[in-house]
Amino acid sequence: MPGTATLAVAAVHDRAGTVVGAAFLIDSARLLTCAHVVQAALGPEPVTPGPADPVLVSLSFPLLAPGSRWTALVLPQHWQPGRPDGSGDYAVLQLVAPAPDGARPVRLARPGQAGTRDRVCRVFGFPRALPEGRWFEGWVVGPIGGGWIQLANRSDSGYQIEPGFSGAPVWDSRLRCVIGMVVAVDQVVRPQPARPAAFMIPIRRLPVPDQHGRPRVLPRWRQPFSRWRTGPAPAAARWSPRSRSRVAAFVVALLAVGLAAVPEPLGGCAGPVELRVAAAPDDLVTYQAVAAAYESWTAARAGGCRTTNVFVYPAAPREVAQGLQLGWSDSAGRPATEADPGTPGWYPADVGPRPDVWFPGAEMPSQQVLNLTAVRDYLTVARSPLVLGVPRALVDPARDDADRQRSLSWPELFAKAGRGPGEEPTITDSGRRVTGTGWQVVRPDPAVSPEARMVDVALYDGAPDTAWIRQQVEQRLEAAQDGRGFPLGSLAAVLCRQRQLAADPTGPVPPAVITTEQALVRFNLGERLGDGCVEYGRPAPGRSLVAFYPELTPGVDHRLVLLRWPDSRQSADARAAADDLRRWLTGPGRDELLARGFRVPGRDGSGPALTEANGVLPGWLLDNPQWELVDGADLLALNTADQRYREARRPARVLLALDTSGSMLAEAGRGTRFDVAVDGVAASLRRLGGRDEVGLWAFSTAYPGAAGRFRDVGRADPARDAALLAELRRTVPAGDTPLYRTIDAAIREVRRLGGGADEYLRAVVVLTDGRDTASGGLVPRVDGDPPVRLYVIAVGEASCDDRVRTRTLRQTARASGGQCVQAEASTVDRALTGLFRQLWEKGAGQ
Repeated sequence: MPGTATLAVAAVHDRAGTVVGAAFLIDSARLLTCAHVVQAALGPEPVTPGPADPVLVSLSFPLLAPGSRWTALVLPQHWQPGRPDGSGDYAVLQLVAPAPDGARPVRLARPGQAGTRDRVCRVFGFPRALPEGRWFEGWVVGPIGGGWIQLANRSDSGYQIEPGFSGAPVWDSRLRCVIGMVVAVDQVVRPQPARPAAFMIPIRRLPVPDQHGRPRVLPRWRQPFSRWRTGPAPAAARWSPRSRSRVAAFVVALLAVGLAAVPEPLGGCAGPVELRVAAAPDDLVTYQAVAAAYESWTAARAGGCRTTNVFVYPAAPREVAQGLQLGWSDSAGRPATEADPGTPGWYPADVGPRPDVWFPGAEMPSQQVLNLTAVRDYLTVARSPLVLGVPRALVDPARDDADRQRSLSWPELFAKAGRGPGEEPTITDSGRRVTGTGWQVVRPDPAVSPEARMVDVALYDGAPDTAWIRQQVEQRLEAAQDGRGFPLGSLAAVLCRQRQLAADPTGPVPPAVITTEQALVRFNLGERLGDGCVEYGRPAPGRSLVAFYPELTPGVDHRLVLLRWPDSRQSADARAAADDLRRWLTGPGRDELLARGFRVPGRDGSGPALTEANGVLPGWLLDNPQWELVDGADLLALNTADQRYREARRPARVLLALDTSGSMLAEAGRGTRFDVAVDGVAASLRRLGGRDEVGLWAFSTAYPGAAGRFRDVGRADPARDAALLAELRRTVPAGDTPLYRTIDAAIREVRRLGGGADEYLRAVVVLTDGRDTASGGLVPRVDGDPPVRLYVIAVGEASCDDRVRTRTLRQTARASGGQCVQAEASTVDRALTGLFRQLWEKGAGQ
């Protein structure tokens, strides 16, 4: 949960001072909590608050004022104990003294049932009566009967939801809003006793009173609820006439406990403008921090009233570009076919709301996109050079310091890092002999990483032919990638794996990483890395990264794109707020960009984050004539590098295991789950490269041995694949789900097929919609030689958080260098084609 949300959380104490639960501010003076938390605070006697019988509870704000206490009144009109049908169990509290300095109410959103499945959430509560609080990080599984929504833990580490979390806000990591309140842990059904299920009440079922005391339920879940202020209000706005009578009724009780303060005023500020910002997933956390700084700056400028709410959400640059070309369509979209990868169905739901501002990150939008009428302006606001990040424990200052400062080209630096000390030294253009260090190097996947594509332009510079690139560059990169379980993914995904390895001070030192300077700083500071990485914290000593700056290194330009929509879709106030954000980013906001580790045009200073302690050279000047070799606008250079990479990369050998258990007959919007999955298989087979290989199994207990072998692993064969698809479409799913048996058998099959580790990228892709029900306790073995990556696409009842004995399915996949992806049943085809685009589309046409 971002710091702005934790500033709203309060601990609820009983009469002995023990913490019994949580509450959270929904405006400057009122809090939401559970009725059973209030009951626990007051003792066993039933609570019945009323105007003539005020009920007071004791609170503390441990993150703002440790040791201090506040008193709050239970508002009778918003008090509802739990009912037998599972409804109710909420209370609204009114502070009788101003909240501590720095307290900030949360923003609320009301997702519908479809919007509360498969989402990352975070909760700050007080398990085991710990007054300092603890974190829970998990997954919103989906709604259950009675209106509650089930939560699941996201990993093996961290706290579980347990008593003490009740009343705490559930923060949606993508919406940056609170979507519910923790209400219970499952005391009846515990399929895994060590990790019981937990539940929340969604905001749509909770009363959110406005300043006159009437219950308010939010009408639109995509827009954060934001009618709260950060500064004082006029005295006249303190109480409505109805509220004054209630004050009179409990003032005697307040005096009896020695409280002379009056509640903080309500209202007084106009509602802020909602500014919607789409950001590349790798840069989500960075731009959320930038947005928070801008919000604070605008509030200070307006005398304490928040004038703008910036809602930053992750969106892949390609999806945003496609959405702009389609006018951010709310039509049904196009399903994937054999000739068409399809498009998202409803952009406002599948991607996000129409953005007013777009940060595409390292991805440079095409000129065709920038020429659209929806784009009204764009400019570069920050830059970051591409560097080689080397773990500090591997750096020998006497040997390596000179090579940090642009003394080597990218091919020379790569040779130094990738070759062993016993190999032939590299002779530089100046005649210097550079001996290999054996560090090894990991690069993000050029299929999804614009940073990797830029570096490839430099790495391949001067290469005599494809065979040389294969032997001297790609094989070395692949060996480092396979040997330490690095994913085929974006820069954030690679650094996320680096952080996992760096967290263990007793393990081998991780390899060097191709990265941006700004991402290296965030890594060393322990900040979060992109939307999909939950790991954070500073690396162990010696595992922090030191930046090496090659000569003629590419630089990543971070651009701000201002968007225009029809007046019925975008208000004039939103456009004005976007312009104001642009002025801030090119003015006072440059200090915030510097603090985030960027180099900023027009600022000679390097900023507080760009320091030797953080692994970078502060004196690396932005106006260096060697700064820019290529950027996203140089399509010729990038396309040439892409073609050379396709020719030099190793082919893929993939076995796809498709769940055909009976649950795959469930409706998925445009056919059954199985129908949509077969559409994805058809679209993926058309992208099979000439040297790539694929096989297909169907698995359920309806098959002898639990798996039907529809296609042995082999190269593309249009006639055979057409027959395969026809047979799949005739298949009727039935039986149970032997998931772990299938994973184990598929990995052994791919490993059995022979060939050296450097000859094929081996992978098993499993698509399932159910938990394992027929493996008899078998634990799939994913480690071994040659390495096989495991990818799981989980839909329906399947979950990446299911445990495979000692760890979750997600952790099992990631340990192999693969991943587990939660997908909606209606988008399985896009999930499959997106995954295979990484595995083999880059080999198409060979």
